Amino acid sequence: MTNPTPERRRYERYDTEVQIYFQVKYSLKTIVRFQVIDKEHQKPSSPKYSALSKNISPEGICFSSQKNLQKEEVLNLEVYIPGENQPILMEGEVRWSKELAGKSSAKEFETGIRIISVNGQSVEKSIYFDSANKIVWSAVLESIFGTFKEFSKKRKR
Repeated sequence: MTNPTPERRRYERYDTEVQIYFQVKYSLKTIVRFQVIDKEHQKPSSPKYSALSKNISPEGICFSSQKNLQKEEVLNLEVYIPGENQPILMEGEVRWSKELAGKSSAKEFETGIRIISVNGQSVEKSIYFDSANKIVWSAVLESIFGTFKEFSKKRKR
């Protein structure tokens, strides 16, 4: 039997579990930035939500959280790599979100994010094909896994 839904993924996914905190920067549906700035600290004061990544690709990340997000919402993300003190700062756009069926009473949602920038660097401009290793790489993967050489060593373990 064939899959009635054609595969739309452009790039390979890599399983990874990293802690993520995110804030909704703005919603394109309302076309209004609702990011409130804390006057004392000059930082966004919108609520911060927690998530756990499921997988990552050269231009995106999939995570689960208890926040129901809407397509096209733009998020500020803080991605925490085990053993690192500072988060990786990303900006991304919600591509899809769905409720997960679970045994718990708390609702949980799985969400796909297209990453726009990593630490201020354009993800789109960072995507390249590493012909020596025959893999598509980007600022997203490099920020999580390090260089491809380091990533290869981890995968072989």
